[in-house]
Amino acid sequence: MGYIAVNETAEFVKLQINADGQTYSDAATAMAVTANVMVVPAMQEITLNMTPGTFRWKQLDELSEKVVTTSSTNSLEATIVLDEDTFFKGFPVDGTGTLGIFDITNNKTEAWFRMYWQGNSTGDRYVEGRGYLTGVAPTVSPDSPVWTSPLTLEISGDLVSGVVPA
Repeated sequence: MGYIAVNETAEFVKLQINADGQTYSDAATAMAVTANVMVVPAMQEITLNMTPGTFRWKQLDELSEKVVTTSSTNSLEATIVLDEDTFFKGFPVDGTGTLGIFDITNNKTEAWFRMYWQGNSTGDRYVEGRGYLTGVAPTVSPDSPVWTSPLTLEISGDLVSGVVPA
């Protein structure tokens, strides 16, 4: 058994976003347009939530509840140190491309994403999908003199896992 460690060079968690406003059939296609892919810098923490819904009921002829699963609610939550380029400017190329996190959130632009568990070298694993950025709440204080913000990606549809090919 091998633990998924992220404390060595080139084995850091990485979150990439493509929110260029184009229609893609899947995340793999969206992430292949590398000129429009933004790497979210300076993440302090990240959490992937995969929560199947449930429906429960009780019957008069049973001593315990019954349960079945329903559609899942998936999200990705991170805390980031704000960077002027990725927060405000993004990566527009000739007026197109991925905008900054502020505009992606404010304009309610669908974002394709890929989260690498332990770097993005051959054989490394990732999850990908699409959704909308929410929960952006920049804050600064005397004890934390750089702007930080929570960032939630509300996932629309299924998550897909993959492995970086050779």
